[in-house]
Amino acid sequence: MLRILKLIIYYFGYQLGFSAVAMVVSKTFVPMDMATMTSLVMVASTLVMMWHLLHFKYVDLSQDKFWGVSRQVLLVSVVFVFAAMYVLNLLIEQTGLPNSNEEAFIAMSRNPFGLLSIALLAPILEELLFRGAIEGYLLREGRSPWGAIVVSSLIFGVVHMNPAQIPFAFLLGMMFGWLYYRTGSLLPGVVGHVLNNSVAAANMILYGDATLEEQVHDEVMMWVWAAIAAVAFLLSAVWLNRRLGIALHAENVDMGAEKCEAEGDNRRDSDGYSRSER
Repeated sequence: MLRILKLIIYYFGYQLGFSAVAMVVSKTFVPMDMATMTSLVMVASTLVMMWHLLHFKYVDLSQDKFWGVSRQVLLVSVVFVFAAMYVLNLLIEQTGLPNSNEEAFIAMSRNPFGLLSIALLAPILEELLFRGAIEGYLLREGRSPWGAIVVSSLIFGVVHMNPAQIPFAFLLGMMFGWLYYRTGSLLPGVVGHVLNNSVAAANMILYGDATLEEQVHDEVMMWVWAAIAAVAFLLSAVWLNRRLGIALHAENVDMGAEKCEAEGDNRRDSDGYSRSER
């Protein structure tokens, strides 16, 4: 777990470091409003953290079955995620949990750098970090699949530090984690995560802080769409579970072989990679 803690420290450390630089630049050279400054910080820290994960081999895309996912699986994964998004958003709205970051996210969504960060860069980084680097590490260490998925999803939810986002991120993380485990690829999670964040950003641009009920203008239709989305979610989940059964077995064999190879090679570090962070 020390490795996971180190990754989270880096994740927040880069954000804090770039925030300090941005404040100095804003006060000394180029004045910036808070939305612009936050957006630039998020873009810079995200890009550097992505480089960190790939450079130090926390995520090894050469070992990831990134392009090995069929179009059918990818398409059904999109339905799986999109349907869950609607249902989860609606249910979490009903809880009335405070959304402490709502105003900041709305402002960022209307800034080009903020939109880039929310819709594209953040979801890619979060899949590399929480699924690739954390869940992948736990799986390689021999943790149970559901244990690895739950732990990585809990961390994913908690780091959002926003009551309204924590349960949503946790449940969505469970779905992305399951897809990663069953396919051996980060691609379905990346596509689904980009879709989720892009829809959220579009909603913030178009509707601000309006609820789903206010957007739909009809409470009955809102729940009808929720029922349709729930059916679509269940059907896509069943299809994916059946379709990916063979892939799961093959992945388990690959993981076992990789673990044996890592244990038998003294030149590798404790994470099973040939390059160590210095």
